[in-house]
Amino acid sequence: MNWSRIYKIVFFAAFMGIAAGKSYAQSGDTRYRQEVILSYSPVKTLDLSGSYRLDLIENITQFERSNFEFTANYSATKWLKLITSYRYITSYNNDQHRFAIGFSVRKTSLNKKYQFQFKSTLNFISDYLDRDYWMYEDPRLVLRLRARFKYNISKKVGLTAYTETFARNFSEYRFYRMRYGTEVNYSPKKRHTLSLGYFYQHEFNRSKPENSQTFTLSYEFEFKKKKKKGTAAVAPELKE
Repeated sequence: MNWSRIYKIVFFAAFMGIAAGKSYAQSGDTRYRQEVILSYSPVKTLDLSGSYRLDLIENITQFERSNFEFTANYSATKWLKLITSYRYITSYNNDQHRFAIGFSVRKTSLNKKYQFQFKSTLNFISDYLDRDYWMYEDPRLVLRLRARFKYNISKKVGLTAYTETFARNFSEYRFYRMRYGTEVNYSPKKRHTLSLGYFYQHEFNRSKPENSQTFTLSYEFEFKKKKKKGTAAVAPELKE
């Protein structure tokens, strides 16, 4: 498999999508997301994380919402992960609860410089955590599909390009949103990762579609697992 060629194709497609999005961005909105993530792996096959994300809209001048998320990823095999998460969203107007289940598959080159990932999650969205409420108002379902390609320039710097689609009303297979994005990851020290990103969002099949461009900034700190006495240290794998 020619990883170099795949890398060039995916990055070209991502940047073409972003370039095409700029023609719409003038009539859309510029947004900003800032996130702090704490992660921990109690065992080799289980990754746990908690995060807080602040979203700004209206050309980065107004508060949109706060997001508190808890995620658990279980590595069933070297290439397959099972995903579950809960997100609490709060804003001036209303609150939301989002539960997600899904999986991701990935393929990494032998030299660990190139990595391709496909991720699929089914989201259950509700305004209330109330069984009586659900009897009259079913949770809204959203299917998210994402393809991502990462190129590790070095042990400290990585480049990512991705595209993601959103669908709902599954009886009609109605897709209503596309995202095209790119991201730079920098790890100055072990367990510390800083990420800068940008994505363009295009909506359709909606009564009031919203096209926007979003800049992102995130910081992740990974708690160190305590070593057992008498065990040798194992070199950490490259992060996704």
